[in-house]
Amino acid sequence: MVNNNPIIPLLKSIENRERVLVTFINTTPYTAEILWINFEGQAVRYAVLDSHKACGINTYVTHPWIFMERETGDRFMVEGKDVYMPRAVCSTQNMLMDSRSQRINVFITLPIYTLRDIAMRVIKRHLRYDKQAFTLDIPRALQYELALLLPKKGDPKAP
Repeated sequence: MVNNNPIIPLLKSIENRERVLVTFINTTPYTAEILWINFEGQAVRYAVLDSHKACGINTYVTHPWIFMERETGDRFMVEGKDVYMPRAVCSTQNMLMDSRSQRINVFITLPIYTLRDIAMRVIKRHLRYDKQAFTLDIPRALQYELALLLPKKGDPKAP
């Protein structure tokens, strides 16, 4: 029997001695959590970066990084991907480097959301608590999705 399931590689850091100096630049209007994926594949909060701020980090080739919106946990993008994997510095990257520090500028950006995602987020913002989603005249599946969407909004009657 043939296994048609593709093997999904575990995202984790692999030991490497080749250093890469980067400056993460948060171009979003939100606070970003910078998370390093350690050798066991666990996300470790490395820094919190306010909107339009920058942070220099010394890392290594084969050390993955992810970026999340602090309040909702939504993933941000870097170079069009949701995981940043540092690469060895080569001459083509010199134009991205800050000549004073020889750091590679890495821009944290917003993902491109679908119209549906945007609409769900706008509706969620107008809910006072999660259970209100079940009072809306929309399909039940969307009610559940809204109720579970971050950030969580507790029941005002709860202690």
